[in-house]
Amino acid sequence: MAESVKQPVILAVRIRGTATDNPDIRKTMETLKLESTFRARLLDNGPSTMGMLRAAKNLVAWGQVNPEVMEALLRKRAEREGNKKLDEEFAKVFFKKESIADLAKSIVAGEIGVKDLWLAGVKPRFRLHPPRGGFKRSTRRAATDGGELGYRGEDINRLVKRMI
Repeated sequence: MAESVKQPVILAVRIRGTATDNPDIRKTMETLKLESTFRARLLDNGPSTMGMLRAAKNLVAWGQVNPEVMEALLRKRAEREGNKKLDEEFAKVFFKKESIADLAKSIVAGEIGVKDLWLAGVKPRFRLHPPRGGFKRSTRRAATDGGELGYRGEDINRLVKRMI
């Protein structure tokens, strides 16, 4: 429980494709709403979410997002209904925040939940580019084993910055 209080939001990015998916893993990815490559999603840091991510660790990288990367994601990659971008007005009207930077800090701190964003009309996925400069390590190995996949902690921010 103490871990979920400390880091309420995690960011998951699908790195590998769907060609050889096990049907159980495919269902897990649909539940996480990470059906295709280079999609990112904010997730609550709960035991069931962590279990799903561990089951799909051969396809996904995840970790704790920092406020700067969260702000860049919201500004450049977040979409509202009708494929509209987020703006300062959105942060003021829906969340009573002065700017998107304040909104990003609140999300990372856990004051605003992931579900609150979706209820305000923000689409649940971020569509990202492949990383500029390519992947620095193998996309077939875990981060702990010298690759890109699995739990990355704060290192997820470097990867996502290159993908925005």
